[in-house]
Amino acid sequence: MDAITSPATLSVVDRLERGLFELAEVYRKHKLYIKTKYNISALEMEILQLIHLDGKKKMKEIGEQFHIKLSTLTSIIDKIESQKLVKRVNSREDRRVVFLDITKKGQKLYEEYHRYLQLVSVQAHQSMEDYEFQAFLHGLKKMSEIISSPDID
Repeated sequence: MDAITSPATLSVVDRLERGLFELAEVYRKHKLYIKTKYNISALEMEILQLIHLDGKKKMKEIGEQFHIKLSTLTSIIDKIESQKLVKRVNSREDRRVVFLDITKKGQKLYEEYHRYLQLVSVQAHQSMEDYEFQAFLHGLKKMSEIISSPDID
């Protein structure tokens, strides 16, 4: 990096853009960690997390939550079902409706991952002053709101 592009000379917007790029790289590394450690994709882990937190879900609801076509979701679920992490349960009222539920093996895998996230969160919190950590959380929430806004295009 030369003097022209040193962090001190970048505008606030440029620094934020660079920070978002770095955050994307962190997420790519995190996805690789999940794949290596747990032998499932980050999306599959997110599906386990959703079912763990909310209880059994309709396939359609999961597809809508993650913006995935049902045909694509079926392939994803086939994979984690074959690993015995989730199970399909037909509705008693309407056999066409399929729910996904997490298995004991899936629960155990997710809880291990949750402990890892807890450790990362504790380390992040301990590495910052309380006001910095609160500002960090506030900033994450605001960025999420801005990026999720229908006005951004």
